[in-house]
Amino acid sequence: MNNFFPIDCADNLQAIGSLVKSRRLGNRQRQKDLAASLAISERTVRKIEAGDPSVELRSFMLVLWQLGLTQEVFQSRQHIETLSVTSAQASRHARVRLASAKGDF
Repeated sequence: MNNFFPIDCADNLQAIGSLVKSRRLGNRQRQKDLAASLAISERTVRKIEAGDPSVELRSFMLVLWQLGLTQEVFQSRQHIETLSVTSAQASRHARVRLASAKGDF
């Protein structure tokens, strides 16, 4: 199962990687300088730009933040939050019967 990675996720990472590279080059910044400014490795920056799914989330988010891309990449977050609130409100009216506890914890 370790080799499984959905194609649409890979495509999204490729697109984000291209966006990162484009923004970095637009800022006239080298991979080396971006990496140094965030205390991450240059290799990590290369992996992000290549769309490699093995990059640590913290490093990925730091690069997006440093380049001012978090809003662009996560622009649908507001829509997701709206759906979450709607779902939470609907679930307030739902009832479930919990199993009775047996024994001490």
